[in-house]
Amino acid sequence: MWTEDRIWEWYRKQPWIVGFNYLPSYAVNSTEMWQGGSFDDGQIERELSVAAKIGYNSCRVFIQYLLWKEEREQLFEHFERFLEVAYGHGIRTVPILFDDCAFSGKREPYLGKQDEPVKGIHNSGWTPSPGLETADREEEYPLLERYVTEFVTRYGADERVLFWDLYNEPGNSERNEKCQKLLQSAFQWARSCEPAQPMTAGVWKFREFDLECAKLSDLVSYHDYCGLETTVERVERLEEYNRPLLCTEWLHRNANNRWETHLPYYKKKRIGLFNWGLVEGRTQTYLSWNREENLGEGKNLDWQHDVLRKDYTPYRKQEVELLSSLTATDERRLDIPVREMTAECMEFLEKKGLIIRLCPSHHRFEVERGCGIGKDLYQSSEGSGRHKLLYAGINRTAFDAFGMHDENEEILLLGGEGEKELYLLIGLSSWEEFQKKSRRGTLSEEDFICLRCKYNDPYVSFFTMCKGVLHGEAVGEGEGLPATFYVTEPTGIRLDVFPMENYRINPVS
Repeated sequence: MWTEDRIWEWYRKQPWIVGFNYLPSYAVNSTEMWQGGSFDDGQIERELSVAAKIGYNSCRVFIQYLLWKEEREQLFEHFERFLEVAYGHGIRTVPILFDDCAFSGKREPYLGKQDEPVKGIHNSGWTPSPGLETADREEEYPLLERYVTEFVTRYGADERVLFWDLYNEPGNSERNEKCQKLLQSAFQWARSCEPAQPMTAGVWKFREFDLECAKLSDLVSYHDYCGLETTVERVERLEEYNRPLLCTEWLHRNANNRWETHLPYYKKKRIGLFNWGLVEGRTQTYLSWNREENLGEGKNLDWQHDVLRKDYTPYRKQEVELLSSLTATDERRLDIPVREMTAECMEFLEKKGLIIRLCPSHHRFEVERGCGIGKDLYQSSEGSGRHKLLYAGINRTAFDAFGMHDENEEILLLGGEGEKELYLLIGLSSWEEFQKKSRRGTLSEEDFICLRCKYNDPYVSFFTMCKGVLHGEAVGEGEGLPATFYVTEPTGIRLDVFPMENYRINPVS
C-alpha cells in the first residue's frame, strides 16, 4: 500500500481529475463494448473527441473477465486501441477489473450477441464480472489471479492508465460480505505487480463490508448519488483516512445530485469525480432506476444520468458550460468571507495564539497642555525586544504575497482617510500544516480569516502578529490612495514567503 506521503505527492501532480463512466452508445454492457463483432473504435473516437472538448480529462471503463478468458488477445488488442484513442484526446483511462452489479438479473456474463435493451428499464443488459457464481468458485481463483496480474503487468507503467479501480461495488446484488475474499485477493494480486499507478475500490454502501475498500486503497474512492448535505457528510467521514478522495460515480438529477450543486463543491475540495454516463445510448441510463416513473404517461422527468444526446448536443447546455468553465484552469479559487475587526474577533484570534492584543495604555494619545502633539505616539511592548517603526503602503489588490516573520510584528492601523480599504488575511494553521495542505491541494476557506481593517481604534487596530503566523495584506480595487499603516519590527526580522501555487484568494464581502 502506498504511504500517505507518496499518494499525496502523486495526487498533487495530477490536474483536477474530471471524468465520466464510459460505455459507448452502441453497447448495452461491457461485453458488447469490447468483444469482436461489436467493438467500434470509430464510434469511440467520435464520442471521446466531444468529451475532451467540453473539459473531461479521464474516463472509467469496465473490463469483462469472460472476454479475457475466451477472447484474450482480441480483448487486449481492443483495449490497446481504446487507450490510444482516449489518450490522443487527452483522456486517461481508469480500468475496472471486477464488478458485482447485476442490474438486469443476469448473474453471469455471456458471449455473442447481447440481448436488446428492454423498453423503460435502466441498464437492462448489464452483467457482472467475472459473474456472481464465478466469483465464489475456488477453482476459478488461479485464472482470476492471472487475469489481474496480466492486465496490471502489461499496463502498470503505462501513463495512459491513470489509476486502477480493482472492484466496482463489491457486495452488490446481495452478495454483501461474500465479496471480501475476492476484494482482498484482487489488491494482493495487483500489488504483487508493483504498478506505477495507485489503486482503489470504491465505497458505495458505507457499511462495514465495503468500508474495507477504503482501508485497502491508495486513493479512497466512493460512489454518491445523494443530495449535497449527505455528500458533505460522506466526504467528512472519508477524510478521516487522510488520503485523496475520488467520487467515481455520481449524477442523479432527480435526487438533487446535480451539476450546479456538486461540481463547484468538488472543485473547491479538489475531489476527483466521474459522473455516470456520457452519451444517450443502449444502456438507457438516462432513465430512472424506478421503472414506473419511466413508463408513466405524461411525465417529464429529468434524465437521471448521461450528458449528451445521440447527436452529441448537450442534454442541458448550462451543465456543459459549467463543466467547461471549471475545467478551463486548474486554479483553485478560495472565496473567503470578509469579517469586520471587532473586539470579539480579535479575542478569537488571540485565544488561538495568532495575535497579541496590545492594551490601549501602550498608545498615549493624550496631548499635554501646551503641546501640539502627543508625547509618545507608540511604545513597544517590553517583551518584544528592540523594534523599529516602519511605514507601509499597500497598493496590491490580490493576496499574492503571503508569508510570515520569524519574530513578532506589531501593527498600528493609523489614518485611513482618503485611502482604499485595507484587508488583512491571516492563516489559522501552522506553517507546517499549511505546507502539508498545499502539497496535497487541500487548502480551503476554513484555513483563513480575512479582516477588513479598522483604523484608529486601540481596542482592535493595534496588535502584535505573533511570529510564525502566515498573513498578508491587500487593498480594495478602484480609485483612492494606497492603504497605509505602521508596523514595528525587530531590526533582524526575516520574511518567509509561502508558495500559493495555483490558489487564488478571493475576499467576499
